[in-house]
Amino acid sequence: MSELTINAESRKKLGGSSALQLRQKGRVPGILYGHGEPSIPFHVKELDLRPLIFTNETHTISLNLDGQPQRCVLREVQFHPVTDRVSHIDLILIHADEKIRIDVPVSLVGTAAGVKDGGIMDFSLHKLSIEVLPDKIPEHIELDISNLKIGHSLHVSDLPANADYTIATDSHAVIVTIAAPKAAEEVAVVADAVIAEPEQIKAKGKKDEEEAPAAEKGKTAAAEKGKPAAEKGKPAEKGKA
Repeated sequence: MSELTINAESRKKLGGSSALQLRQKGRVPGILYGHGEPSIPFHVKELDLRPLIFTNETHTISLNLDGQPQRCVLREVQFHPVTDRVSHIDLILIHADEKIRIDVPVSLVGTAAGVKDGGIMDFSLHKLSIEVLPDKIPEHIELDISNLKIGHSLHVSDLPANADYTIATDSHAVIVTIAAPKAAEEVAVVADAVIAEPEQIKAKGKKDEEEAPAAEKGKTAAAEKGKPAAEKGKPAEKGKA
Protein backbone atom coordinates (compact mmCIF):
# COMPACT_ATOMS: atom_id res chain seq x y z
CA MET A 1 0.00 0.00 0.00
CA SER A 2 1.23 3.48 -0.84
CA GLU A 3 1.61 6.23 1.75
CA LEU A 4 0.74 9.88 1.20
CA THR A 5 2.54 12.74 2.90
CA ILE A 6 0.33 15.66 3.91
CA ASN A 7 1.48 18.83 5.65
CA ALA A 8 -0.74 20.10 8.46
CA GLU A 9 -0.78 22.74 11.17
CA SER A 10 -2.34 22.44 14.61
CA ARG A 11 -5.36 24.65 15.25
CA LYS A 12 -4.88 27.36 17.84
CA LYS A 13 -8.50 28.48 17.79
CA LEU A 14 -11.54 26.21 17.86
CA GLY A 15 -15.21 26.82 17.10
CA GLY A 16 -17.47 27.37 14.10
CA SER A 17 -16.28 30.89 13.25
CA SER A 18 -12.64 29.77 13.26
CA ALA A 19 -13.44 26.78 11.03
CA LEU A 20 -15.32 29.07 8.62
CA GLN A 21 -12.33 31.40 8.34
CA LEU A 22 -10.07 28.45 7.57
CA ARG A 23 -12.37 27.22 4.80
CA GLN A 24 -12.47 30.71 3.27
CA LYS A 25 -8.66 30.50 3.03
CA GLY A 26 -8.80 27.12 1.27
CA ARG A 27 -7.98 25.15 4.42
CA VAL A 28 -9.89 22.17 5.85
CA PRO A 29 -10.23 21.67 9.61
CA GLY A 30 -9.79 18.18 11.03
CA ILE A 31 -9.21 16.06 14.11
CA LEU A 32 -6.47 13.47 14.63
CA TYR A 33 -7.69 10.76 17.00
CA GLY A 34 -5.42 8.37 18.86
CA HIS A 35 -5.58 5.15 20.86
CA GLY A 36 -5.40 6.50 24.37
CA GLU A 37 -3.64 9.65 23.16
CA PRO A 38 -5.41 13.03 23.26
CA SER A 39 -7.08 14.13 20.02
CA ILE A 40 -5.34 16.91 18.09
CA PRO A 41 -7.24 19.58 16.08
CA PHE A 42 -5.45 20.58 12.87
CA HIS A 43 -6.01 22.09 9.45
CA VAL A 44 -4.65 21.21 6.01
CA LYS A 45 -4.67 22.66 2.51
CA GLU A 46 -7.83 21.53 0.71
CA LEU A 47 -6.02 20.68 -2.53
CA ASP A 48 -3.61 18.38 -0.67
CA LEU A 49 -6.54 16.11 0.25
CA ARG A 50 -7.54 15.29 -3.32
CA PRO A 51 -5.21 12.26 -3.75
CA LEU A 52 -6.47 10.91 -0.43
CA ILE A 53 -10.21 11.37 -0.93
CA PHE A 54 -10.89 11.21 -4.67
CA THR A 55 -9.40 7.78 -5.33
CA ASN A 56 -10.41 4.13 -5.58
CA GLU A 57 -7.45 3.02 -3.48
CA THR A 58 -6.74 2.99 0.25
CA HIS A 59 -3.70 4.86 1.56
CA THR A 60 -1.89 5.33 4.83
CA ILE A 61 -0.95 8.91 5.66
CA SER A 62 2.20 10.48 6.96
CA LEU A 63 0.74 13.62 8.52
CA ASN A 64 3.51 16.16 8.93
CA LEU A 65 1.93 17.99 11.85
CA ASP A 66 3.97 21.06 12.86
CA GLY A 67 7.08 19.25 11.61
CA GLN A 68 6.35 16.01 13.50
CA PRO A 69 5.30 13.00 11.31
CA GLN A 70 2.22 11.13 12.51
CA ARG A 71 1.22 7.89 10.80
CA CYS A 72 -2.53 7.67 10.39
CA VAL A 73 -5.43 6.69 8.14
CA LEU A 74 -8.58 8.44 6.99
CA ARG A 75 -11.53 7.82 9.29
CA GLU A 76 -14.26 10.11 7.96
CA VAL A 77 -14.82 12.91 5.45
CA GLN A 78 -17.59 15.51 5.57
CA PHE A 79 -18.73 17.46 2.52
CA HIS A 80 -20.57 20.76 2.24
CA PRO A 81 -24.24 19.97 1.37
CA VAL A 82 -24.38 22.56 -1.43
CA THR A 83 -20.87 22.94 -2.88
CA ASP A 84 -19.70 19.34 -2.25
CA ARG A 85 -16.34 20.70 -1.12
CA VAL A 86 -14.57 18.94 1.75
CA SER A 87 -15.58 20.67 4.98
CA HIS A 88 -13.99 18.45 7.64
CA ILE A 89 -11.87 15.30 7.98
CA ASP A 90 -11.14 12.88 10.79
CA LEU A 91 -7.89 10.90 10.89
CA ILE A 92 -6.90 8.13 13.29
CA LEU A 93 -3.41 7.30 14.50
CA ILE A 94 -2.11 3.82 13.72
CA HIS A 95 0.48 1.65 15.44
CA ALA A 96 2.26 -1.20 13.70
CA ASP A 97 1.17 -3.82 16.25
CA GLU A 98 -2.45 -2.65 16.64
CA LYS A 99 -5.32 -3.74 14.39
CA ILE A 100 -7.65 -1.09 13.08
CA ARG A 101 -11.02 -1.14 11.30
CA ILE A 102 -10.95 0.55 7.93
CA ASP A 103 -13.05 0.69 4.74
CA VAL A 104 -11.39 -0.73 1.63
CA PRO A 105 -12.69 -0.42 -1.97
CA VAL A 106 -13.97 -3.46 -3.88
CA SER A 107 -12.45 -3.96 -7.33
CA LEU A 108 -14.43 -6.10 -9.80
CA VAL A 109 -12.34 -8.37 -12.00
CA GLY A 110 -13.43 -9.68 -15.41
CA THR A 111 -16.62 -9.25 -17.40
CA ALA A 112 -19.71 -11.01 -16.08
CA ALA A 113 -21.20 -13.74 -18.29
CA GLY A 114 -24.62 -12.18 -17.70
CA VAL A 115 -23.45 -8.83 -19.05
CA LYS A 116 -22.23 -10.56 -22.22
CA ASP A 117 -25.75 -12.02 -22.56
CA GLY A 118 -27.30 -8.56 -22.34
CA GLY A 119 -27.84 -8.32 -18.59
CA ILE A 120 -27.39 -5.15 -16.54
CA MET A 121 -24.84 -5.04 -13.73
CA ASP A 122 -25.78 -3.42 -10.43
CA PHE A 123 -22.62 -2.78 -8.37
CA SER A 124 -24.18 -1.86 -5.02
CA LEU A 125 -21.46 -2.34 -2.38
CA HIS A 126 -18.29 -0.43 -3.29
CA LYS A 127 -16.43 -0.68 0.03
CA LEU A 128 -15.91 -3.31 2.70
CA SER A 129 -15.05 -2.77 6.34
CA ILE A 130 -12.10 -4.88 7.48
CA GLU A 131 -10.01 -5.36 10.62
CA VAL A 132 -6.32 -5.39 9.81
CA LEU A 133 -2.84 -4.45 10.95
CA PRO A 134 -1.65 -1.15 9.41
CA ASP A 135 1.11 -2.76 7.37
CA LYS A 136 -1.31 -5.33 5.92
CA ILE A 137 -3.98 -2.91 4.67
CA PRO A 138 -4.82 -3.82 1.04
CA GLU A 139 -5.30 -1.05 -1.52
CA HIS A 140 -8.48 -2.83 -2.62
CA ILE A 141 -10.19 -6.22 -2.46
CA GLU A 142 -10.69 -8.03 -5.76
CA LEU A 143 -13.84 -9.95 -6.69
CA ASP A 144 -13.97 -12.10 -9.84
CA ILE A 145 -17.35 -11.72 -11.57
CA SER A 146 -16.54 -13.65 -14.78
CA ASN A 147 -19.02 -16.46 -14.08
CA LEU A 148 -21.84 -14.28 -12.75
CA LYS A 149 -25.03 -14.93 -14.77
CA ILE A 150 -28.30 -13.04 -15.24
CA GLY A 151 -30.44 -13.18 -12.14
CA HIS A 152 -27.52 -14.07 -9.86
CA SER A 153 -25.63 -12.10 -7.19
CA LEU A 154 -22.36 -12.21 -5.33
CA HIS A 155 -22.36 -11.58 -1.58
CA VAL A 156 -19.67 -10.71 0.93
CA SER A 157 -19.66 -14.38 1.90
CA ASP A 158 -18.52 -15.27 -1.64
CA LEU A 159 -15.18 -13.53 -1.13
CA PRO A 160 -12.25 -15.88 -0.48
CA ALA A 161 -10.78 -15.82 3.03
CA ASN A 162 -7.57 -13.85 3.50
CA ALA A 163 -5.06 -14.39 6.30
CA ASP A 164 -4.08 -10.69 6.37
CA TYR A 165 -7.46 -9.29 7.38
CA THR A 166 -10.95 -10.11 8.67
CA ILE A 167 -14.00 -8.76 6.87
CA ALA A 168 -16.34 -6.99 9.30
CA THR A 169 -19.11 -6.21 6.79
CA ASP A 170 -22.27 -8.36 7.02
CA SER A 171 -21.62 -11.61 5.15
CA HIS A 172 -25.13 -11.54 3.64
CA ALA A 173 -24.65 -8.12 2.06
CA VAL A 174 -24.95 -8.10 -1.75
CA ILE A 175 -21.94 -6.71 -3.62
CA VAL A 176 -23.01 -7.07 -7.25
CA THR A 177 -26.05 -8.37 -9.16
CA ILE A 178 -26.75 -9.03 -12.84
CA ALA A 179 -30.33 -8.05 -13.64
CA ALA A 180 -32.36 -9.12 -16.67
CA PRO A 181 -32.13 -6.74 -19.65
CA LYS A 182 -34.78 -4.02 -19.70
CA ALA A 183 -35.58 -4.70 -23.36
CA ALA A 184 -36.88 -8.17 -22.48
CA GLU A 185 -39.05 -6.70 -19.73
CA GLU A 186 -40.48 -4.09 -22.11
CA VAL A 187 -41.32 -6.79 -24.70
CA ALA A 188 -43.16 -8.74 -22.02
CA VAL A 189 -45.19 -5.66 -21.07
CA VAL A 190 -46.08 -4.99 -24.73
CA ALA A 191 -47.08 -8.64 -25.21
CA ASP A 192 -49.40 -8.46 -22.21
CA ALA A 193 -50.96 -5.30 -23.61
CA VAL A 194 -51.53 -6.96 -27.02
CA ILE A 195 -53.19 -9.95 -25.36
CA ALA A 196 -55.42 -7.73 -23.25
CA GLU A 197 -56.51 -5.50 -26.16
CA PRO A 198 -58.74 -8.04 -28.05
CA GLU A 199 -60.50 -8.80 -24.78
CA GLN A 200 -61.21 -5.11 -24.33
CA ILE A 201 -62.48 -4.80 -27.91
CA LYS A 202 -64.67 -7.87 -27.47
CA ALA A 203 -66.12 -6.52 -24.25
CA LYS A 204 -66.76 -3.13 -25.86
CA GLY A 205 -68.47 -4.74 -28.87
CA LYS A 206 -70.76 -6.74 -26.61
CA LYS A 207 -71.68 -3.60 -24.70
CA ASP A 208 -72.44 -1.74 -27.94
CA GLU A 209 -74.73 -4.58 -29.06
CA GLU A 210 -76.62 -4.45 -25.77
CA GLU A 211 -76.99 -0.68 -25.93
CA ALA A 212 -78.12 -0.55 -29.62
CA PRO A 213 -81.71 -1.94 -29.16
CA ALA A 214 -82.26 0.35 -26.21
CA ALA A 215 -81.14 3.34 -28.26
CA GLU A 216 -83.39 2.37 -31.19
CA LYS A 217 -86.33 1.96 -28.85
CA GLY A 218 -85.63 5.39 -27.42
CA LYS A 219 -85.61 6.94 -30.90
CA THR A 220 -89.01 5.38 -31.77
CA ALA A 221 -90.55 6.64 -28.54
CA ALA A 222 -89.20 10.12 -29.21
CA ALA A 223 -90.61 10.10 -32.73
CA GLU A 224 -94.06 9.08 -31.51
CA LYS A 225 -93.99 11.76 -28.86
CA GLY A 226 -93.11 14.41 -31.43
CA LYS A 227 -96.10 13.74 -33.79
CA PRO A 228 -98.91 16.37 -33.87
CA ALA A 229 -102.03 15.50 -31.92
CA ALA A 230 -104.13 15.84 -35.07
CA GLU A 231 -102.20 13.13 -36.80
CA LYS A 232 -102.40 10.83 -33.81
CA GLY A 233 -106.22 11.11 -33.50
CA LYS A 234 -107.14 11.89 -37.19
CA PRO A 235 -110.55 10.35 -38.09
CA ALA A 236 -110.97 8.28 -41.27
CA GLU A 237 -112.26 10.24 -44.32
CA LYS A 238 -115.90 9.68 -45.35
CA GLY A 239 -116.84 9.06 -48.95
CA LYS A 240 -118.14 12.02 -51.04
CA ALA A 241 -121.90 12.38 -51.49
